[in-house]
Amino acid sequence: MASLRWTVSQIGARQHYGIPRGFEMTSSLRTLYTDVWCRRGRQLLARGPLSARALAGRFHPGVPSEKVVSFDSDGLWDAIRDRGKRSVEQTYLEFMRVGRRFCQRVNAHLARQQMIPGRDAFFGFNTASLETIEQMRERDILTVVDQIDPGPVEEEMVQEEARKWPGWQEATGRIPEEYFRRIAQEWQRADLIVVNSEWSRSALHKRGVEDEKMIVIPVGCEPPETAPPPPEQKGRSARLMVLWVGTVNLRKGIQYLIEAAKLLAGENIQFVVAGPLAISADAVASAPPSVLFRGRVNRAETAALYREADVFVLPTISDGFAITQLEAMGHGLPVITTHNCGEVVSDGEDGLLVAAADAAPLAEAILRLHRDRDLLRKMARAAPRKAGQFGLAAQCELMERAIRDWVHGVKFQTECNQAD
Repeated sequence: MASLRWTVSQIGARQHYGIPRGFEMTSSLRTLYTDVWCRRGRQLLARGPLSARALAGRFHPGVPSEKVVSFDSDGLWDAIRDRGKRSVEQTYLEFMRVGRRFCQRVNAHLARQQMIPGRDAFFGFNTASLETIEQMRERDILTVVDQIDPGPVEEEMVQEEARKWPGWQEATGRIPEEYFRRIAQEWQRADLIVVNSEWSRSALHKRGVEDEKMIVIPVGCEPPETAPPPPEQKGRSARLMVLWVGTVNLRKGIQYLIEAAKLLAGENIQFVVAGPLAISADAVASAPPSVLFRGRVNRAETAALYREADVFVLPTISDGFAITQLEAMGHGLPVITTHNCGEVVSDGEDGLLVAAADAAPLAEAILRLHRDRDLLRKMARAAPRKAGQFGLAAQCELMERAIRDWVHGVKFQTECNQAD
């Protein structure tokens, strides 16, 4: 099987354009289709309000602009439309509308391109790939869809949390079945499904997807430009800064972090929660004074928070992978997380694994690192080494090897630590 030439289709800057960047590193990227690509004016936009800074982030020097096809007017209009409040159902119906229209734009451009079976391949993400997968199949082009989350299984878990924590969710309702039917069609019609963790693979298997059709490829992440300094020599009496980065919602377990903070109220521990709020004002108000909500932050602000923190926490109920684990480790932070996400943390070596949906073990893990600063420093030194095993080029090479084995009829299995 000759080296594949990849056409990637993605809405937004998912994984900081990790997939097309990885393919470019391995000289196998043909084209990136995306909704918005900021070709000029980034420095000016980066000094503007939050919305302007977000637009400036729709670019990465690791993807040559001459290989990018973008539909900027559509994407900018969607950003304007997205400012209003929506129910969960309305949000996901909008995802479907945007995904269908995006596929139409991609298909119209692809229809004019020569593509060679066995040489060209298509990689897209769930919700925004169905119609393009169908066109590629008609042209006998290999198709791969990345299912970024555990799908319906995860939705049921979130609904259970909403029942346990009434009044906490800011947006009401649930994901409509119509949305899940669309992604199930993508699973069915794609040649292969990429999932980013065994947790996701197991969830899709429960929905009837054959194991032979799925490959587990961990998310790739490049280290920060500047290596983290050696861990500071802090005594157990020094304040411990615990950092959360990501959307503040029930799925990621904010309710258990707040409860853990209450259990640790007498300790010198500061909790910094950075990310857009998706919980109610009453839920925010229930947090103790040790919890500081920073709201939405850009990448530069996030990097600064990583440098200031001592520990990263991700008490997730369910995540397809959670790239923030790698980002935090790259900055020298031990990670406390659950088993319900990508397999990154080696328990006791570069972080701690705790049970999901339980504040007590989460509080115990935080307190353990607060009181044992030698263990904290040991994990902080190990964390960047672990993050270094998940490079973007290695991720894409791993995927191509898995696809070659699939083509040759060999069931390919991998573990996260093989990504090095």
